[in-house]
Amino acid sequence: MLIEIDEGRCIGCGACVADCVGSNLLVEGGLAYVKGRCIMCGHCVAICPTAAVSIPSYDMADVEPSAPASETLDAAVLLRAIKSRRSVRDYRPRPVEPEALATVLEAGRYTATAKNAQGCRFVVVQDALDELKDLVWDGIDGLLALPPADKPRWAKVYKPFSRGRRADAGEDFLFRNAPAVVFIACDRADDAGLAAQNMELVAASLGLGVLYNGYLCRAAEELPAVKAFLEAQDKPLQLCMLLGYPSRSYPRTAPRLPGDFVVK
Repeated sequence: MLIEIDEGRCIGCGACVADCVGSNLLVEGGLAYVKGRCIMCGHCVAICPTAAVSIPSYDMADVEPSAPASETLDAAVLLRAIKSRRSVRDYRPRPVEPEALATVLEAGRYTATAKNAQGCRFVVVQDALDELKDLVWDGIDGLLALPPADKPRWAKVYKPFSRGRRADAGEDFLFRNAPAVVFIACDRADDAGLAAQNMELVAASLGLGVLYNGYLCRAAEELPAVKAFLEAQDKPLQLCMLLGYPSRSYPRTAPRLPGDFVVK
């Protein structure tokens, strides 16, 4: 059974029934029961006032009380944090601590996914970053060395990046001396984007900075040796983030174009 209900705790209030998106629950004889269909979204666990509902296949030890109203994020503070974020292209030579990485990854794991698929695979490369760099650049340079007719169209844009790196080993357009790289592999690009946004917000709260790197993501997806190294299995790499402690600070937010809003 996907969902279990502790009859000793259930008070038959019907809160889980009213909130079930799949109409999978009912109250009968003063107790809630499972009918069958379920997308395992966890709403029944979250809404039950007596903690009578559980999903055995999930990590129930990770369930905790929701944040009280006194801990709710202030909207103005959150908006200011969003306005203050910058794409970080230069990082301090400091590794990202395991605890910080774990917290950032938890933000991705708890992000909503379409149909509650929870199908994102998060791949962090830090200790083996030099190996990843060699695989990426060897693969790109190998393709660029092919005759024009055999050269993949996508690889041609990397030519100036490779030339710059050969001229100056410290000029790495793809990795930008970041201490860690995070890839998100999943079937849906929107699931990856939503997870990455939450991960970046949590990273910023830890003093970390992020750069979304489409060039590196495309190369990693197209190069078989890199894809195998990342252990993405059969899932496409949808998103890549450089991650680390910024080498610069920004005392002000940056301006933007006027908002293009339609409100009816």
